[in-house]
Order: sequence, then structure tokens, then C-alpha cells
Amino acid sequence: MDNIQYHKLGAQNMADYLRLRLKCLADHPDEFGTTYEEELNSKSLKLEGAIHGPDEYNFVYGAFSVDKKLIGICGCKTETRLKTRHRAEIVQVYVDRQYRKRGIASELLRLTIHAAFQTPLIEQIILSAVATNQKAMELYKSAGFVEYGRLNNYFKSENGYFKQSFLYLNKP
Repeated sequence: MDNIQYHKLGAQNMADYLRLRLKCLADHPDEFGTTYEEELNSKSLKLEGAIHGPDEYNFVYGAFSVDKKLIGICGCKTETRLKTRHRAEIVQVYVDRQYRKRGIASELLRLTIHAAFQTPLIEQIILSAVATNQKAMELYKSAGFVEYGRLNNYFKSENGYFKQSFLYLNKP
């Protein structure tokens, strides 16, 4: 069995996070809402605050190989508006291709869900995925997420339009 280590990312992991984030966008341009070029040229990354200053509501779990290389990520961002701050969103779930089919994404997701629901504030977690990404949809549904809607033409790229699925998980 792989000796994969899991922990929340901190400021010391920022360069490794950016490397992996850019790799996922380059390898799977139609499965994420941001393009490689947008992320490369961005002045502020969506999860930058959650990495530089993680707290119980905003954080990124990382999976690390035996040689301490970051090979997987799963982010959690919590709503800040008063009426929606009981809800967190899971974002940027990715495992490097050579480490797939080892349960790493499942463990990252499990850890993220557990940490989010440990806070008294979070009652619901939402996420979304390109509807044709069957592996992602299977992963999320196996973790208990329920699909509540789909939106046609959610993303548009040079490869066409992509339908997005929206899912939620309530605190047990």
C-alpha cells in the first residue's frame, strides 16, 4: 500500500500547490472553470488565502507521496455572507494522473468533509463538476453527495460547451 501522507497546506506549500494546480489545468482543460493561462497570470489565486492562512473554515488538504511531493489537493471555502455562511464549498479536487486509482481522492474528500463538518457553523457542503466527468461524479456520489441540478452550456471552450452538475451534502 502507498505511504501517502495527508495534511492541510500552509504557506510553505504554496509553490507546490501552484505547480500541481497548473498541471491539472494543463492536463484537463475542460474539467475546470479556470484556464491554465488565467491561473498562471492571476494576481490572486482562489485558494491562496486558505493556504497562506488556513483556518477551520477555509483550507486545502494535500496528499504527499513518499518523497514528499504534493500529488493531490482538495480545497474548502466557506461562504462569508450572513445568510449563507452555514455552507462550505469543496473546490479544486485533483490527484496527479500517476497516483490515481489508489483511493487518494476519496481520502482527500473524506478528510475535507470531516474537517468542515467539525465546525459548528458548517451545516452543508456544496460542489460542482462537469457532468461528463464520470469519475468525479462517482466519487462525489459515493461520499454521499446528492445532485440537485445541471446547467447546460455552463462552460464554453474551443472544444464546445460543457454541462455542469451541482451537488450537496448535509451535515449528518
